[in-house]
Parts: sequence; C-alpha cells; structure tokens
Amino acid sequence: MKRILLFILALGFGLQASAQLDRSQRPKPGPASEIRLADPATFTLANGLKVFVVQNNKLPRLSVSLVLDVDPVMQGDAVGYVDIVGELIRTGTKSKSKAEIDAIIDQIGASVSTSATGLYAASLSKHKTKLFDILSELVLETEFRQDELDRIKKQFTSNLQTEKDDANAIAGKVGNALVFGKNHPYGQITTEKTIEKASLDLCRKHFDTYFKPNVGYLALVGDITVNEARTLVEKAFGSWKSAEVPRHQYAMPEPPAQTRVIVVDRPVAVQTVINISHPVDLKPGSDDAIKASVMNTILGGGDARLFNNLRETYGFTYGAYSSLTKNNLVGEFNANAQVRSAVTDSSIMMFLYELNRIRDTMANVSEVDGILKYLNGTFAIGLQNPQTIATFAIEIERYKLSKDYYRNYLKNLAAITPADVQRTAQKYVLPANSYIICVGNKAAIAAGLEKYAASGKVEFYDMFGNEVKEAAAPLPAGLTAEKVIENYITAVGGRKNWDKVKNIDMTMGATVQNMTLSMQMKKMQPGMLINHITLNGAMTMQKIVFDGTKGKASGMQGSENLEGEKLEEIKESAAMLPEANYLDGKTTLTLVGIEKLNEQPAYVLSVVSPSGKKVTEYYDVATGLKVREVTTVDGPQGEASQISDLSDYRSIKPGILVPHTTTLDMGAQLIKLEMKSVTVNGKMKKTDFAVE
Repeated sequence: MKRILLFILALGFGLQASAQLDRSQRPKPGPASEIRLADPATFTLANGLKVFVVQNNKLPRLSVSLVLDVDPVMQGDAVGYVDIVGELIRTGTKSKSKAEIDAIIDQIGASVSTSATGLYAASLSKHKTKLFDILSELVLETEFRQDELDRIKKQFTSNLQTEKDDANAIAGKVGNALVFGKNHPYGQITTEKTIEKASLDLCRKHFDTYFKPNVGYLALVGDITVNEARTLVEKAFGSWKSAEVPRHQYAMPEPPAQTRVIVVDRPVAVQTVINISHPVDLKPGSDDAIKASVMNTILGGGDARLFNNLRETYGFTYGAYSSLTKNNLVGEFNANAQVRSAVTDSSIMMFLYELNRIRDTMANVSEVDGILKYLNGTFAIGLQNPQTIATFAIEIERYKLSKDYYRNYLKNLAAITPADVQRTAQKYVLPANSYIICVGNKAAIAAGLEKYAASGKVEFYDMFGNEVKEAAAPLPAGLTAEKVIENYITAVGGRKNWDKVKNIDMTMGATVQNMTLSMQMKKMQPGMLINHITLNGAMTMQKIVFDGTKGKASGMQGSENLEGEKLEEIKESAAMLPEANYLDGKTTLTLVGIEKLNEQPAYVLSVVSPSGKKVTEYYDVATGLKVREVTTVDGPQGEASQISDLSDYRSIKPGILVPHTTTLDMGAQLIKLEMKSVTVNGKMKKTDFAVE
C-alpha cells in the first residue's frame, strides 16, 4: 500500500509539472559553463627558453614537449632536408651512437621523438633525471653523421616510392603545389632527386640556425613539482646558447580566380580521390576562428552534411569530410572523399551542392545548437587531459592570444548564431574559386568533368604538380603499328637470334611486405610454358602449366583446367617472343599516338589478341623497346588496370635482349621484380610440361 501511495503521489506531481510546462516553446539555453583553468607555473631561462609546468600526480608519469616557433623555409633543390634534420637529431651525439641512445631510452622505458621544430618525450617520473640527461645531450651535443644521413635518405626514398602508389598522398602533394604555389614553403614537393641533394652541411646549418632556446616553448606535464622542474631544466638546457633566428615573409597565396578541375592520372585506379581546396586567411585566435570551426563541423566534421549526402543518401563513398585549418602564415579549406570511379562526376556535383548550400541558406537553429553542444562536450573532455592545459598556455604565448582566451571559449561558443555560420561560410568556403583535384583513372573519369571548370576544360597534372600538356605529338610520316612491332623485334635481337632459342628459363624475385616472392618462367618450343610463383621459397601462390595443348592452373585457391579464353591467353603467352605473333593477321593493332613516359616519348599501341585480350603497350621512340603494358582486368570494384613497366634490358646469348626489371603496379601493391637468373637452351624436357 505504501508503494502504491508513493507511486500515486509521484504520478500526481509529474502530471502537475507537465501541466505547467509549455512544450510549444523551445527552452532557452542556460548560461555557458564557467571554465576554471588553472594557470600552469611558468618561468623563463636566461637564454629565453619559456617553460610551462602542469603538475598532475594522478599517475607517476612525466611528458616533455619542446616547440620551436620558427618560420618554414624554402628548401630549393633539396626539398625534404628539413624533415631529415628532424630525424638526424635522434641518431647520435658527440659521445653516443644511435644504438647507445636507443639502449638508454629502452632501459628507462621512455619514448623520445624529434623533429626539426622540437621534440617530445615521456617516461615514468622516477626516471626524469635520466630522461632530461638524454634530452640535453640530444639538443646540446647532437652530431650528424654521414652514415645516418645515408640511411635516412634511403628510408625517405623508399617512402616516396610507396607514396607514388597512394592516391591520397598524390592528391595532397598536387593540392599543396596548386593551393600554395611551388614558390611557397607549403607548396614544395619532395622527390627522390631533391632528397639526394640533402647534404650533411645543409642539415647541420639548418639545425645550428633554427634550433635555439629563445624561440622555444618547453612544457612539462605530470608528476613533477615546479622546483624539481626548474632544477632539471636549468641543468639540462641552461647552457643552450641563444641567437637571432631568421624570420621569413611570404606572399599570401590567393584562391584561383575561377574554379579549375585538375585530373592526375592513375590508370590502375578503380576509385577517385577528390579534394576541393583553396587557401584561406584564418589565423589562430582570430575573431572568426571559433565561428569558422562551428561552420566547418556542420559542413564536414564527421557525421555532418557532406557525410550524410555522399554516403548516407547516395552511397558514393564510405566517408566525405571537410577541414578548415588555421595557420599564422596561410590556412586551407579542403573537402574530400574517395569515391568509385563511376560516380566521380555525381560526387563532385553533390560536393558543390553542399558547399553552396551552407553559403546560400542559413542553417536552422536546432542544427547549430546540436553542433554547439557537441563542441562544448569535446572541449570539456579535452580539459581532462593535463597536456591540454600546457598546449593552451603555449598557444597563448606563441600566438599572442588574450590571457583569458580559453577561459572564455565556451562563452564565445554559446554566442554563435546561424547568421555567424553563414557569414563565415561565405568568407571561407569558395566553391567558385577552388581547385577540384581528382586522382584516378583518367580514361574513366575525365569525360564530363569539364562542366565544373569555369574555363570548360579539364587540366591534367602529374604526381609532382606539373601540368601535362595533352596536345598529341605528330607521328612520323608512314609509321604504322606493324612497323613499331618490327622495330621492337629488331631491338630485342631480331628474328634470326630468337629462332635459335629452343628453351628459356628465367627466375625473378621481389620483396613484398617482408616476404620473398619468386617467379620462375620456363618456355620451350613449340609453345610450352610453366609459370611458378612462390612465397618464401615454399608456398605456391600460383602455378600454370601448358603443354602446348592443355593447360592447368593451381595455387592457394585450388586448381582448375584452363579452357576457353583463359587457355587461349596462356597459349599466346607461351610463344617464345609473343610480339612476333602480332603480325600474324589475327591480332588487331592500332597506333594510338605518342605519349611521354618518364619524360621520354613512347609510341602507344592498342593490341587486341585473337583471344580478345586488350592491352595498351608503350614502345620507346629512341630505342624501340617495349617499356610498359597496361592490361584491363575485372576486379571486385569494377574494371581496373594493371601496369607492367619493363626496364634494364640486357643482352644474353644468342644475342637477344630481355628486361631484367619488371615493376608491377596493381593499384594497392607495387612489386618490383628483379631478374635473378636466365638460362637459354639449357637442359629441359617435354615431360617437364606435362599437365597432370
């Protein structure tokens, strides 16, 4: 009975309260939460190093961050050397090698990373003395060594090779070159050639010029007192010599006068990376900084308008986003997605629709309020991290913000209106003055994109931000596709020498994800073939055997007898010199034109074999040698292209030439096969090619 009575009383109270609430009126937001930020303890060394200490004893941990306020520099023909400087700092001191430094860091369970503009380190607080000892040595006793420079350059070059197959990396590089310009430090592109130009003297000079305490901000966060911090910092960095650090002025990059459409060709791509970008003048702490952040969050910050349109409504992509970066030099607006090739045109249309909508139509109050609550919450969560307090303190000093900038953040956030959102969109989102950069299969995506360019034309660029002129070079008078093939046969030794080849055994190898891939190909007259691909010398990935009549494929996916088109394709490949059969009258040859490949002109041929297989082949104009094959294959996401680049032709007995390097670009994987051995007219029997 007592429980029932309490229930009735509670129900009555609820009904009464409900009757008094006017649900037709939207509740007014309460006042913005007051932020109580504890000021970190600060002190400045005699050499100008500014130090911030945030004591937090919840965990026995300590982190150390050094930020140098230096301007970016133009790196000339050695672009990339500044990043190399950051790596070199970690590789040795006057008394210790990299291995010895690594051993000390591992011994205390610390982490240490360095860059050309600072460093970061963390360890248990009980090891703080040893941690500061090693940091002091890295900064004050650093020594750059040639062997370490060579190792880093090799590593950078390897990374650049990988980036050549990364559409997002390509889009970023080309975008930087266009948005900021190659005469701006943010528009410089690192290449293998520029990395090669990085010298020890150049790196050392940069470090000695810019790594100075008077432009430094040092933050200590964790289990440490101010007195302990002062003692450690004075001992570690008190003797660090200050000096005047050069400042640089650069012209503010301007958005394009009208929208331009840029296509970077990746023939192997089945998807297109789309970046719509332009520079913005948006500095940290400016009047528009918070308002513009709210606007961009509505447009493309996660589950926002772009995401809901391109993914949820149309299913063009897994995600579409935008960013609006603040920078004292120059910021950038960027809207981006990775979409299927077939919907590139439609995706750009929807991007532009959303970019114009946020400019032309005021957002409703509920949408803005929802984003304000979200940003309020993320800001509050960030305050739980002591590192945030140190970051705020450094930004206030570095960017000359008002002392109460972050204390007033939520109040300023709460005051933002739909009108503020629209005004900042009109100022910082410029769909009519943007670069629309598409990295994908030119043949599949370029047609139809001209309508988005104010000029009515699509521009083509390479992965290094250089324009590629599409004007076709004139073909020599009387040249035919058949003549190109005849020249190739002559270039690789001629028919007489190839007729002497009764069998050939070639083994090529490559390293793929730290595994050894080996491909052995055997051919024997008349038209027999074995192609055996193994991993780590044991696991068979694929084996194809053709006895001149029957064929069988086996491997990780099981085995099958080859029939129909598959059998015909293997039969064509089994010829000792397959290109010689192009002139049999059954193959359709078309001389398409001349294109530059690796800066060298090449004749482009379309080849359709009797089996129906279509291949585009490139023959070097100067040498007559085949340098590329592009084959279209069916993939899980539609048609895709596979590229084989052929190089390093060498002469072998009886006077024939074969390529000793084959680079396979399959979109997601780049494999460089090097010839390990090649034997002509060795011991080989017909029974070796028996199909079981």
